Amino acid sequence: MRRVLFFVFSMIITISASAQFEQKKITGENFSNVNVKVGGDFAIQLQSLNHEAPNVVLKDIKHNFNLPTANLNITADLAPGIQVYINNFMSSRHHNEAWVEGGYLIIDKLPFLPAADNIMQYFTIKAGVMNPSYGDAQYFRSNNASVTNNPFVGNMIMDAYTTNPGIEIMYRNKGIIALVGTNNGRMNYGRGNDLSKDLVYNWKLAYDKQINEDLRVRASLSGYHVPDGHSGSTLWGGDRAGARYYGVMDTVGGDNFKSGRWDPGSGQTKMNSYQANIFVQFHGLELFGLYETMKGVLRNADQHFTQTAVQAKYNYKTFYVATRYNTVNDNNGSTVTRLNVGGGWHMLESVVMKLDYVTQSYKGVAHGVIDGGKFNGVVLEAGISF
Repeated sequence: MRRVLFFVFSMIITISASAQFEQKKITGENFSNVNVKVGGDFAIQLQSLNHEAPNVVLKDIKHNFNLPTANLNITADLAPGIQVYINNFMSSRHHNEAWVEGGYLIIDKLPFLPAADNIMQYFTIKAGVMNPSYGDAQYFRSNNASVTNNPFVGNMIMDAYTTNPGIEIMYRNKGIIALVGTNNGRMNYGRGNDLSKDLVYNWKLAYDKQINEDLRVRASLSGYHVPDGHSGSTLWGGDRAGARYYGVMDTVGGDNFKSGRWDPGSGQTKMNSYQANIFVQFHGLELFGLYETMKGVLRNADQHFTQTAVQAKYNYKTFYVATRYNTVNDNNGSTVTRLNVGGGWHMLESVVMKLDYVTQSYKGVAHGVIDGGKFNGVVLEAGISF
């Protein structure tokens, strides 16, 4: 028994785990000239999934490689504490042509206003076309070919992600994080009727503290608010990359680029959404919890969706094992439930291999002909990011 305990303890003290949330402040201490870094992300999956539904014939999905995806990202240091970032989808499931996802400016210092240095040590300004900082689930999601932050292959069932033009101001001090932001709520801004009547607003309050060298605790609460009469929010309709789990639950002839996901859709003319998260890291063990609720109006119909998720990950050196339980309901008797079990190997800091077993079921009239259906199987994914 002592030998077993010693072995377990030895595993724990050799853990190397580092969950990343908000980007660290850019100090600009080593800045000399404008510096440009070109990076890339590549991902490919070998998918072996099966699906069925009692009321309809689903299309035959093959056990094969999916479309390889690729990102091209450019980061430039413009001045001490000022950085610009742009990301491009070179290949994705939903848009297999080259596509600019978004780009934004990060300001952590104001070198042209030296008197503001004392204030800016606590503040970060972010402006451009970007994903609003709503919820912490965004830090565990795959963004097209960028997959190293996600322990699994798929994102959450209700995957809040969009890229809208806007601005955010974040305050950080002694573990306290407070953020406010505004954007136009739309992706296809400036195209005739797509011009938005009003702005939407987001905020976040968080406490993130490294208690000691072994324990880190983080809790956050976020809000996203669409005023009445808006031309239509795209909070859950903004991922132009498309979902993993290709083709699942598609009927014959169907092609849903969001297969495997279920959400309120896009186009809310009024909405209030909240996401609460908790994260605990103790040695190599990481626990993440999510509770999300939204109420909105889409095409003059009321919506009310709730999502919960619990995720656990254990890191040992360059390996990890993980599991996630995720469920979404529309508060009208329809649900989607998913269980993931998997693991991975960080062969290099920039290379990851992961295996994801997933089982997902659908229940309720909101799912139409796939009510009572399910899919399950395994997906092997390889990713490179540099």
